[in-house]
Amino acid sequence: MRAYLVLAALFGVVMASSPALAQMTLDEARQEGKALGTEKRNDSTLVPSSDAQAAAVPGYSGTSLPEGSYFDDPGKLESDAQAAKSSNEQYRITTDADHSRATFSNSEILATTARATSVENDPSTYLAGEEMGGTKGTCVPLPAAPGSAGYYEASCNAGSKVTTEARTCNVSLDVHTEKRTIYTYYTGRLSFLPTDGGPYPARAAFDDEIATGICWESRPIDYCDNMSAYGYTAAPTCKSLGHTAVEVKCTAEAQGITPGEYHPGYVLSTGNYWLTKQEEPAVPVITRNEGLCAANAGDPNCTLETEVCTSSDPVTRIVDGVPVTQPCWAWQRTYQCHRISTANDCGDLEANGSCTYLRTECLDEEPDGGPCKVENRVYRCPTPSGGTSDAPQYICGDDVYCINGDCEPIVREASTEFKDALVALHAIDQAGKEFNEADLRVFSGTRETCHKPVFGLINCCAGKTSGLLTVGAGAAALAGGPAAIAALATPFLVLFACSQDEMRLDIKDRMGLCHNLGTYCSSSFLGICSTRRTAYCCFESKLSRILQEQGRVQLGKPWGAPKKEQCIGFTIDEFSRLDLSVMDFTEVYADFMDAAKLPDEVQTMTEIQQKIQNYYDLHGK
Repeated sequence: MRAYLVLAALFGVVMASSPALAQMTLDEARQEGKALGTEKRNDSTLVPSSDAQAAAVPGYSGTSLPEGSYFDDPGKLESDAQAAKSSNEQYRITTDADHSRATFSNSEILATTARATSVENDPSTYLAGEEMGGTKGTCVPLPAAPGSAGYYEASCNAGSKVTTEARTCNVSLDVHTEKRTIYTYYTGRLSFLPTDGGPYPARAAFDDEIATGICWESRPIDYCDNMSAYGYTAAPTCKSLGHTAVEVKCTAEAQGITPGEYHPGYVLSTGNYWLTKQEEPAVPVITRNEGLCAANAGDPNCTLETEVCTSSDPVTRIVDGVPVTQPCWAWQRTYQCHRISTANDCGDLEANGSCTYLRTECLDEEPDGGPCKVENRVYRCPTPSGGTSDAPQYICGDDVYCINGDCEPIVREASTEFKDALVALHAIDQAGKEFNEADLRVFSGTRETCHKPVFGLINCCAGKTSGLLTVGAGAAALAGGPAAIAALATPFLVLFACSQDEMRLDIKDRMGLCHNLGTYCSSSFLGICSTRRTAYCCFESKLSRILQEQGRVQLGKPWGAPKKEQCIGFTIDEFSRLDLSVMDFTEVYADFMDAAKLPDEVQTMTEIQQKIQNYYDLHGK
């Protein structure tokens, strides 16, 4: 500041002593400067001729300049710049609309000048001199500086959406009765010889009908005792020959019978090959009619969820005069069917001027090299309410400087050195409390997750969206059990029946105990993410979280992938290598200031001055 004023004064003296220079136009000054530069550039005595001379010139690395070609051909500088811009990272950061970089709204830019504007509008309040013990000109607190309670990451989705719909259909019983005519045959087991004199058709003549189910063996019969039905009388030695026979029943007349010369095979009483023909009682035939559910059952995107009986009373019903008993006569099936469409729920975040786009993550579980099916777009938004205010700042009397009519107050504020020292000491104490003798680590966290259906209304990961919580209020709720947790957690978490663990995580995140690791897909359908989970590392204190976040940067130890990170603490060696002096503990200053009741430097100075003034007033000196 003082050097700047000296230079300004010198410049004023030069201008005052050189009327011609003071009247020179801007274009004339530019031309004169260009001529002077050309003259000095052509002065070989000013160019180092050896490496030793070059080494003595700060910032000069050799006896020839790579950029020297631009001196005589300035246009080449522009063409070279055009050729190099595509590979220049700074150029891409500046021009790429999707690149992560900080942006500021007009309101944020104007807010930074609010305090200077307050002084400008009412200078007498702030700049009227220092009058001991008076009300005018004493140290006046400045208006509160603009700020927020910090930031959180909000996200939205764009891409393919899996929609699930429930479909129902009915299944019924088709019941009818059938009457059957049963034909009974006697058949011989052996091949017949003329000397056998047996009347029965061969059993082998029924093989085809038995294979198709038209006929079946019903029981064995005595070969010798049943020959009379065919007009034969068994020989005395019949039983000794060991012949066997079997009764066969059929639902239609057998077609493959070929009687022999000595055994015609037909029954005298009927004149047919069958012995009897009988009509059986009606038999119920029961089948399930699933035609109305065929479309859902055949759809690969549909899954049967439930089947519920809708008709069971009475269980016995008369069908065609025949009583039929079934425990259930009709059912209703419910299928869950999925449909794929295009969706985007980023409208609110994109329209929110206070939120800044950060990055895009692909939620595909197994990327196939093609376009990402579902994107997770992450924004940085200010945390609403509950922020901690900065220490008060004051302007005292003539604490202001001006340059060319632009004035800026000199702000007095309490030094942060004592707060930094207090936080650092507490960090050492916290390390002792959190030291784990089992794995020899400090500041370990616990992995916690919450879920949100992609494009769904339910969001069990609200966290700082609903504002911060004080450490005391949050700790009391966590210790109070489910009722206390539900009362303090973001209201719609309870409405959407989020789990107790997710409500606890919500409170911890709003207390500032958790670090957001990121989002990953936890369930998908046909390769399209349908549910995402956000993972956090939650710590015992806000200080532990800050040490982990900033310490990992110092150690070059990045967080792992959201799906795998386990929140492991620092080893003793890693903690010993941390430089606490360069860490930003602003977020926890308020906690320690409230606890320690540190005096403000300006307030302390004012009190000392007042005590001195009181002494003189009392003693009249």
